[in-house]
Order: sequence, then C-alpha cells, then structure tokens
Amino acid sequence: MAGSNDYVIKLGASGSEALVAGQLEGTRTDIGAPIEITNKANGGNVTYFDGFVAGQGVSFAGTFTLTQETVQDTIKAAINSGTQIAGVVESSIGGEKWQCDTWSVTGRSDSAAVNGVSQMSVTFNTSGAFTYTAPS
Repeated sequence: MAGSNDYVIKLGASGSEALVAGQLEGTRTDIGAPIEITNKANGGNVTYFDGFVAGQGVSFAGTFTLTQETVQDTIKAAINSGTQIAGVVESSIGGEKWQCDTWSVTGRSDSAAVNGVSQMSVTFNTSGAFTYTAPS
C-alpha cells in the first residue's frame, strides 16, 4: 500500500491495477439501505427486512494532486465519455478491498491554486456487481 492513506483507489483489470498518482485523501462509503416493512401487525413499530440491502454498492470520493499521467487521464476520459472503468478500492488496514469492473466516475472538480498545487476531486461509484474481500 503506497503512502499512509487508509483507502486508495487503483484502476485497471483485476490483478493489474495501477495506483492513481497524487492521492491526497479519500472517503469510502457503503451505498444502500435496508428495506422498511413496518405494518400494523407489528404494532406500528419500525421493522426492516432482515438480511437484505436495497441499492447495494460502494462509493469512493477522492482528491488527487492534478497531474498529466496515464491513470489520471483515464479518469478524465471516462468522465467525458461516460465510460465505466475497472478498479479496486483498498484499505491499508487488514487488506480489505472492493473490486468492480464497472466503476462510474462522476463529479470532477478541479482546483485552480495560485502559486500552489492544483487538485482534482472525483467520485467513483460501483455500477453492477462488485467483489468484496474481507480484512485478513
């Protein structure tokens, strides 16, 4: 795991992913929610369907030092064309990871630093099936 980030994203096919250069920070979020099945038969108490999450997925919002390099150019091209890309979000704590062949990339925002380092912020969302690897 490069650096000391708790989470990093690498892009590319499973087993040949490349770290996105310039990662500064990132936040991984589980997407989805349990389904509420509250009814009068349960006295009106809030009840959720056990063992099922609707809209299951993973979101990773990251900030990167803006550079001109191959993996960042892949991100920029995916946003402009709507293309989904393969990649994996990894945790430096226990090797936990979320691999998906169809990450959707949205929300690109570039800073325009004066006499500083420009940054790019983007959000990656799983689209379809993903593989979760539990921490070891």
